[in-house]
Amino acid sequence: MSAVLGPEQNNTNRVERRKFPRIAAQCPVRYQRQQGDWGEAELQDYSATGLRMMCDETLLQNTTLTLHMLPGAKTRIPRLSAEGVVVRCVLGADHRYEIACKLTKVKRNTG
Repeated sequence: MSAVLGPEQNNTNRVERRKFPRIAAQCPVRYQRQQGDWGEAELQDYSATGLRMMCDETLLQNTTLTLHMLPGAKTRIPRLSAEGVVVRCVLGADHRYEIACKLTKVKRNTG
């Protein structure tokens, strides 16, 4: 299976198989590949075990990321630092990439 799927392969009528429901939310997300530069993305939704974000670059499946959710004044979104692994990268019709990450280590920022 390809690591990057085109928009014609993005099935929006998927059956929910998750143990934890997704929570739709938008806020900035900073991400970093191992010892690389920081990139900017936009959160689309999150759950107890993962998140989905949109960014301008492709991130291949199994890429390990450091992630920081930056909700600002949006208090319903937790301020988190996490490590995660890319499980899916889909090219959208707007030529941005939808990145799904499984969270492997989470730390809640209180400050």
